[in-house]
Amino acid sequence: MSDHEHQDGKFMLGFFIGGLLGAFIIFLLGTKEGKKTGKAIQQKGEDIIDDLQGRLNELEEKGKELVQQGEVVREELAAEVEEKKEELTEAAAEKIDTALAHIEALQEHGRETTASLRKRLFKNLPKKPE
Repeated sequence: MSDHEHQDGKFMLGFFIGGLLGAFIIFLLGTKEGKKTGKAIQQKGEDIIDDLQGRLNELEEKGKELVQQGEVVREELAAEVEEKKEELTEAAAEKIDTALAHIEALQEHGRETTASLRKRLFKNLPKKPE
């Protein structure tokens, strides 16, 4: 098939489709049945648009509800995290206090032991004159 024949085929197809569209438009605009059909198509289109608008409004409301629910969950989680943080801080402070008390007790025991050893080991040494 040559380019010329291919272009002739496209032209004929376009001419045929254009003719069908023209006939359809003449039917819609030029006859009573066409006008009724046009109004029915228009009404159906308006109904579809109204239905889509209603669904869009429903989706928008559901979206707002989801955002509100998300805010509630976020606030609950933030409060829970704050509570846990306070609990952990208190527990850590208690453990640190316990560890420091244990260290102080060990230091005191070390001082007592050192003093006891000095008394036993160095009791026989003469005291230095001051």
